[in-house]
Amino acid sequence: MRILNPFNKLFRGRDLSYYRLFSAMSDPEYLSLLMKSAERPVYRGIKLPGFPEDTVQRQFSGSFGEEALRGGYNFYQCIKEYCRSLGNPIKNGTRILDFGCGWGRIIRFFFKDTGCDNLFGVDVDPRMIDSCSKEMHCGSYYSVNPEPPSVFQDSSIDLIYAFSVFTHLAESTAINWISEFSRILKPGGILVATTWDKSFLDDCEALRGKDHEFPYHQTMSKIFIPTSKYKEDYDNGKFIYAPTGGGGVRDKSYYGEALIPRQYMEAQFTKYLSLCEFVNSRVPPWALPQALFVMQKK
Repeated sequence: MRILNPFNKLFRGRDLSYYRLFSAMSDPEYLSLLMKSAERPVYRGIKLPGFPEDTVQRQFSGSFGEEALRGGYNFYQCIKEYCRSLGNPIKNGTRILDFGCGWGRIIRFFFKDTGCDNLFGVDVDPRMIDSCSKEMHCGSYYSVNPEPPSVFQDSSIDLIYAFSVFTHLAESTAINWISEFSRILKPGGILVATTWDKSFLDDCEALRGKDHEFPYHQTMSKIFIPTSKYKEDYDNGKFIYAPTGGGGVRDKSYYGEALIPRQYMEAQFTKYLSLCEFVNSRVPPWALPQALFVMQKK
């Protein structure tokens, strides 16, 4: 199946202008440009990716503005390093899918690495797709159903990344998407994604018995009780999930809070992709707020 997205037509003919302009910058220089883009949205005649309201940024990223961009940049650097180390470095022509793109805080960093026609973002929330279509000015963005299949052809994508998506998917939904990624990734293609690790159980326990400003923290305080039981399940390699729902299109049938241990991935996910790396959260050099896992299609 072909991807049919009239939004992408806006950038054909200008596609290489973005790459030629931004690829000459170092990654830190490009980060600096994006950090200033809220006040200076145009650079050398090209409109830079924009932002939704701060409340929307915080809802989907946990932060907004410069803090949100720094977190996205850290994950971007992590992705690039794994692609290099696994023999599939990002270059112009690399086809990249941001799975769960939200408001586009991460995909904007790849504008300097490949052409706009090679960048795709999908999300279950049509509001986020509307925001990206309005604000990003590069790439193609469209809604996706909670369950596969996607519209991508077999072996058509070089890189898929998913930040804070497998932290929320029910077990069957997670497996179904790993299977779908195996279908659409090219041989040698790479998946870089995150999930909650065991420390998230302690985070939930620490929130109990307190008043909370944010409803999400209140929800966290009520799940995975008793903590000791779920820690034992995690150590035994079980998929741990609480069907909390996330509001809007994120209903309890597939959306909640999920912890996926390495042992589970080795037993289930490797039926579809090879597991190259599993790193617990807050471990250098990336010190991400979630556990990181990296897979590759052989």
